[in-house]
Amino acid sequence: MKALIIGVGAVGSVIAKHLAKSEEVEELIIADKSLERAKKVAAETGRRKAVAKRVNALNYRRVAKLAKNVDILINATLPKYNLSLMKACLEAGAHYIDLASDDTDEQIKLNRRFREQGLTALICMGEDPGLSNILARYGVEQLSKARSIKIRDCESSIIKGMRTHLTPLYSKEVYFSELSESAYIYQNGRYRRLPPLSGYEEYEFPPPIGRMPVYAVSHEEVFTIPKYIKGVRYVDFKLFIPSDVVQILKVLKVLGLLSKRKVRVDGQEISPAKVLYAVLPDPEELVGKVSGYAGIVVEVEGRKNKRRVKHVLYTLMSHEEAYKEFDTTATAYLTGTPPAVAALMIASGEIRERGVYPPENLKPEPILRSLAEYDIMISDLVTEETPITR
Repeated sequence: MKALIIGVGAVGSVIAKHLAKSEEVEELIIADKSLERAKKVAAETGRRKAVAKRVNALNYRRVAKLAKNVDILINATLPKYNLSLMKACLEAGAHYIDLASDDTDEQIKLNRRFREQGLTALICMGEDPGLSNILARYGVEQLSKARSIKIRDCESSIIKGMRTHLTPLYSKEVYFSELSESAYIYQNGRYRRLPPLSGYEEYEFPPPIGRMPVYAVSHEEVFTIPKYIKGVRYVDFKLFIPSDVVQILKVLKVLGLLSKRKVRVDGQEISPAKVLYAVLPDPEELVGKVSGYAGIVVEVEGRKNKRRVKHVLYTLMSHEEAYKEFDTTATAYLTGTPPAVAALMIASGEIRERGVYPPENLKPEPILRSLAEYDIMISDLVTEETPITR
């Protein structure tokens, strides 16, 4: 397989290192808008088959030209580039994977074109979305009838030298968009819109994380799971947001500092949000400086043999462990490993489905077995209603 990665920040570098080590991959193009960063990641793989290129994801012709020489393109940039990169893959005849989406419906509209060309476009294949969708599908398959799916994400991280938790360990643009936009939940066949930073609850994460405040945020799983897993009546996604971050976000919003609308400053036009992103460190700069855990929990509740059953599926990884074993953060490792595994499964023929679809459209067991080979272990806590009389 010949592969092209667009974007090699913290997550993209994890993908690159996995693919570079695989015997399935004979050539790996590591592309980024920063040639220096691309060269650094290529060198870190320690493999001659890794070649660095300077590529701007906005340059459609350049991307399409590179994609003609590969079997698969992995988009580790921002969701706003998804459609352009997907169309470049259609022109080039390459498979496609991305990690997140800002409009899954628009992407799925390309399903027929990918299928007709015998190509796969696996969308939203990161940690969450991605692994979360796979765990949801796995939990549903353990039941006779599933009613609800609840997804909880926790970053109990502490960054050395920082006094707040404001800095995310993944894309700053994606993170602040999630927190400032309206959230959605799926309930009884309809979507309900919630205000930003609402849906507060205290959620008990598996040890050693424990009880943490979570809030509903806009997330892809809420939109794709009801379409691909029939019969589910409720889906939500909630993210751990520390109390200090909630207060800071409220102040930033009042001041207009989360706005993407450009303002003129000293004759230059710039959006306040870009200033915020610029003053915060990039995720790859935080490797080795983070302690705590990254984790995701998926609760699937329903019935089996006429009894109520709940599966609590989860994975946790410490940032210290991720740095020691993989030279990255747990967040980057949990996000970058699923798309790398999926790319290798497409190359080997283990994933044969063609067209555009999210991860819950796939059989979960083969993917979970492959992820276990990369030290992503899934636990399943099962509670079952049991009658005390018969």
